[in-house]
Amino acid sequence: MTENIVKSKNLIQRKIQLHTFDMVNLELEKLQLASTILISAEWDLAHTIDHCARSIEYAMLGFPQMKSPLFRHVVGAAAFHVFDWRGEMRHALNEEILGDSVMPVDSLDNAMLRLKSSIYAFQSWHAPMHPHFAYGALSKHQYEKANSMHIANHFSEIEY
Repeated sequence: MTENIVKSKNLIQRKIQLHTFDMVNLELEKLQLASTILISAEWDLAHTIDHCARSIEYAMLGFPQMKSPLFRHVVGAAAFHVFDWRGEMRHALNEEILGDSVMPVDSLDNAMLRLKSSIYAFQSWHAPMHPHFAYGALSKHQYEKANSMHIANHFSEIEY
């Protein structure tokens, strides 16, 4: 992966929409081929990519902590439907997954490998999905779209 990653002093707000993991994988290929990467996010690129991988993994393994059932059934479900209708998600890009104990990422290459591996594992997954910590019960298709939009939201602060 490129060694030329620059922290941008200006806020990057790139318009990007991703709805499937095939679209995400194409975006990851572009990122890996980039000669220079600008990032305006609070987190470094490895942390951002690792965060996206963990979100996919929790759909299969279960989230460490859940919002209340009332929140998931009312607020969370409504939020997901609005994101789904708009085709894009917006959330605080410096918030960790609820209850997640974040371990430092040792390299950008390993973060990329983890994200690609989590996508592959998800695509091969045939067991039931665990409820989302905020949105509640989602189908596999809805989870793929939610995670793709989640990645797009984070990648909106990255130019390559």
